[in-house]
Amino acid sequence: MKRELILWSAVLSAPLVWAIAFGANLPIWEWCGPAHYVIWGAALAITAVAGFAAFAQWRKLGRGLPGEAGGAIPAERALAIGGVLLNAGSFVLMLAQTLVNALSGGCR
Repeated sequence: MKRELILWSAVLSAPLVWAIAFGANLPIWEWCGPAHYVIWGAALAITAVAGFAAFAQWRKLGRGLPGEAGGAIPAERALAIGGVLLNAGSFVLMLAQTLVNALSGGCR
């Protein structure tokens, strides 16, 4: 049960954290303070931790690919690999958004 909770948290955290960070930055877009970077930095940190948690669970499951076998272990391996990939992609997306804010001056 604990492993499933960690895996589902890792998979669902990436889109949820991105949506919260994006939504939190919209109202303060015209304010030119460091709040943008604090929000995106926290989102990047949470996404990185969730990705590493999914990777750690995948390693505990034997580092194998899910395959066609049924059962809990292949399903959890697929969930772990999905969590790693989703968090890595979300991390790159959020990093790109942070860099765009930094390079464009962060203000309208």
